[in-house]
This record gives sequence, structure tokens and C-alpha cells, in this order.
Amino acid sequence: MPFHQRLEAGHFAVALEITPPQRDLPGVLLRRARLLGPLAHGVNVIQRPGRQSSLDASLALRETGIEPVWHLVTRGRTREDIRADLARAEAGGIRQVLTILGDHAGTDSPDTPTLRETVGLCVECLPGAVIGATLNQYAPDQAAVLRNLLPKLKAGASYVQTQPVFDLTDLEPLARAVDAASPATRLVAMAMPLLSLEAGEKIEARLNIRLPQALRRTLESGDTSAAWAAFDNTIVALARSDLVDGVAVMTFEMDAPAGMGARIADSLRAAGVSP
Repeated sequence: MPFHQRLEAGHFAVALEITPPQRDLPGVLLRRARLLGPLAHGVNVIQRPGRQSSLDASLALRETGIEPVWHLVTRGRTREDIRADLARAEAGGIRQVLTILGDHAGTDSPDTPTLRETVGLCVECLPGAVIGATLNQYAPDQAAVLRNLLPKLKAGASYVQTQPVFDLTDLEPLARAVDAASPATRLVAMAMPLLSLEAGEKIEARLNIRLPQALRRTLESGDTSAAWAAFDNTIVALARSDLVDGVAVMTFEMDAPAGMGARIADSLRAAGVSP
């Protein structure tokens, strides 16, 4: 069952989050998309500067039978740009889209839609598609996060995706607030195995957070087995939580080292996830 259908049906869903290659390289794209095999019910395709676009990569994956989640970025784009992409997505059978501002440099114009307006365009141009929005559980002002998120849900977004979760207690207050305000909204938590202190410190800098002390001590020790155990515990906690409906797994590396896909799959199976 595809990712979006599992979310709608209330089954725990797993997406693999990947970065597309720098240009149209089908072999590279498929290698990354197949990292978790059948345990990935969908593939989130990140939009990054200097890379194959998320839409182009999503359409290529759709042609191979892999269910993509297109990342629709709005920064620096016009309504006409976005409508043109939505028309391509509709023609190519894209059934799920995550609307995001984007972390690239870009200048908005008077015709750049807000994310709420973009959700509305998706509803209009991709009838029946599942539309997502994002939230940052680490933001210092969680009331502002909700004020920003709720209009997108009212406009038609039916699920939200978080920043990487390393301790469920960081997510719970905001997840409960979303559930109270919009009970039908599905929540997808991002998860990432961190296996080295260097990787952990880069994530801290990128997200402007401090990792949980226990995880940081584990990474400082260099004990890879303990680092994997921490990831196992996170996946189990997410799968068992009544607040979480799915997980988007992202590896630290664009091309994960040999054996990482199988090890992540072990974590998912241990948490009760099935194809």
C-alpha cells in the first residue's frame, strides 16, 4: 500500500527521504530510492540547488513504480511557475506533495504565493492528492508554529512532517497541540541514524539545537552499536506513539554506506513495520 494510502487508512507509514543526483542519472536515483526496499512505502525527494529537481526525480520514480513524495518549494517562484509544475505533476500521476518554503537563496516577488496559498493551489490543481506541510518542533515559540501551521491545514493540508526526532519528548507538546486543534491531521516524524560525533554536531548546527545528552555521550564514546541502539529506540517510540502516524527516514549521507539500508530495515522490522 503506498505511503499516502497508509496515512489515510491509519496504518503506520514509512518514507525514505533522499537527495536526487546532480543531473538526470536514473541509476543513481534508483539506487538511493531502493535503499530500504519494500519497507519504504514512499520516497521523499528533497529539492536542493544544483540537483535534479524534486519534480523531475519524482516523475522518474513514478514511472518505475516507486511512490514519490514531491517537495514543492515556493521561495522565489510565482503562481504561474507553481501552476505549471502542478500541471506536470497531475499529468505524471503524482499523488503526494509536501509544501515547503525551501532553504535556498531566492527573492520572492509580489506574485510569490504563501505556503497557505500554495496548499490551496495544490488542492485545486491536484484533485485527490495528499498534501503535507512542515513543522519545526525545536522552534522556541511553539504558539507561533501553530499560528503558522493551522491555516495550511484549513487550506487542505492533511499531514505534517517534523524535523528529525531524537527524543520523542521534544515533539510531544507540539504534536498534542496539533492533534487538539486538528484531530484528523496525520503526523509524520523524521528520523535519522547518527553514528558519529561529527555528524551529530553538524545536525546541531543545521537545526540550531542541542542533541539529547544521552545521545551526545553515546556519539562521543564512538560506540557505533550504542548509536544504532539509540536509533532503534527512537523508531520503536515513534511507531508506538498514539501521536505519530508515520516516519520519514533520512540518512546523514547522500549515498549511504554498504549495509546501512539493511540495518535501518532491521530497526523498522523490530518496531513492527511491515511492507
